[in-house]
Amino acid sequence: MSRKKLLMLCYRAPYPLKSGSEIRMYQFLEILSEKYDITLLYLQEGKEAEDMRPLYEKCSHVETFRIAKWRRYAQAVCGYLFLKQPLQIGYFYSDALQRWMDAHIGEYSDILCMHVRTMQYVSGLKEEKRRGKRIFLDGIDAITLNYYNSCQTSRGIRKLVNGMEYRRMARYEREAYSEADESILISERDRDYIVEYLKADCSPSVIFNYAIDYGYQPELKKQEYTVAFMGKMNYAPNVDAVLFFVKNSYHRLKRRYPELQFRIIGGNATAEIRKLEQTDGIRLLGFVKNPAKYLQEASIVIAPMISGSGLQNKIVQAMYLGCTVLTTPVGADGLKNVTGRELIIADKEKIAEKLEYYLRPEAEEERRRIGRNARAYIERYYSREKIERDILELFSP
Repeated sequence: MSRKKLLMLCYRAPYPLKSGSEIRMYQFLEILSEKYDITLLYLQEGKEAEDMRPLYEKCSHVETFRIAKWRRYAQAVCGYLFLKQPLQIGYFYSDALQRWMDAHIGEYSDILCMHVRTMQYVSGLKEEKRRGKRIFLDGIDAITLNYYNSCQTSRGIRKLVNGMEYRRMARYEREAYSEADESILISERDRDYIVEYLKADCSPSVIFNYAIDYGYQPELKKQEYTVAFMGKMNYAPNVDAVLFFVKNSYHRLKRRYPELQFRIIGGNATAEIRKLEQTDGIRLLGFVKNPAKYLQEASIVIAPMISGSGLQNKIVQAMYLGCTVLTTPVGADGLKNVTGRELIIADKEKIAEKLEYYLRPEAEEERRRIGRNARAYIERYYSREKIERDILELFSP
């Protein structure tokens, strides 16, 4: 019996797994490849720097559409000025991909758009070409909510641009979710925002990411007075979180604990983040393919989020490794049924105070207990088996 064919659209390559969005796209690809023959289309700037075989092995066919950065910027500005689009819609548009869709769409009954940025390719199809097809939209997180939160924390030109993009994206996102036959989001908070605040005509399913098994080593010795952060370091909420922590908490903690070390794990660091290495005790590790050792060695893994939306993969992964994680209410908001025994939640003004307490040698057993609870929590709610069942059930005929 021949398998059904699924067309999957991604706004960037789902591999390597350098950020939460790649993790999300690759996990859907991996699970759905058990049921479908998948044709994957994705956008790319320049050549791939990694061995992409793990990606190609999951697909029956892959098409890459390369767009130069200058062209992306030109499309973004033109789309904003003349088509009243959000900036990022023009930025992630490829006329070559749209032509491919026009020529081949008849071969597929199911289409999966990863992120609202790719829904423009479905909207660009004529009605007769869309008829009889199921359109799935995994928005990942509510991008308008992300912009709203950024508006609250940014200043100057960045605040102005975020505000303009927020207003455009609110309309675009509402229409995209209303247009899809089935929609998916990564957390209940994001679902409620799309349905209740944006008033989109949809009933999104909430499907989490499952925790990646990087290799749990419970016997690994902790390095005292070591704090770690993990995340892609050109993603605005991650940049905001690290800069906020350094400015408002790190120096106070360094005075209390002179041995304090702060490790930043994540690639594509901005100039502001790279400059932090000039600060005593701060080390930028860059992208690490397997971050398990660095996370498990840290006394505490922090996610001091002051903006952003969705489920924070950095938190899920650290908790699965049995780490003691400290985050803010913003960082914990995407997690399901947390009680406070599985991680430390602190208002942003209280981060330094909480860390002062939990970094004490006397708090070691308390940290270990939180880490054990964290791993058990992730195994209960974010196991691969559970996420796989949820995805395959949604895509059943």
